[in-house]
Amino acid sequence: MPELQIVAAIVRRGDELLMVRQAGPGEEPVWSVPGGRVEPGEFVVDALERELLEETGLRVVDRGALAFLAQMDDRREGYFATVWTWEVASWEGEVAPADPDGFVHEAAFVPLAEALEHLRAISWQPLTVRYLTGDLPRGSLWLRRVHADGRVEEAGPF
Repeated sequence: MPELQIVAAIVRRGDELLMVRQAGPGEEPVWSVPGGRVEPGEFVVDALERELLEETGLRVVDRGALAFLAQMDDRREGYFATVWTWEVASWEGEVAPADPDGFVHEAAFVPLAEALEHLRAISWQPLTVRYLTGDLPRGSLWLRRVHADGRVEEAGPF
């Protein structure tokens, strides 16, 4: 079972949230927060800065605090992932995605209410919604296991 390390960035501008419209080959595009895989030998904070720059064109000035950490063991889909989500404190530049993977089609600051609607429609974003609505404390750890029979176990926040 592959073990993945993933970073995600929460970037706010007033009452807006930075989002990317993305899709893999054959997928329907969705709006989500920027982020992606940590490369082998790469620190998560370096991956955060790289992914934000690639997907949005913005450069991290102050990465801020860890918003939350989630570990997901999905035995039906066959993966184990640790997702590091950061609340980026400050950034610079203009929104201009240049994703080398070609998955990000657009990036924009979106009003928070609209951003929450987009995130609620994505199965892997419930913790981001909870964090943005104040229902998940900063620095929380969340664990989720989906068994082969579809049974779900969750623990947290810790």
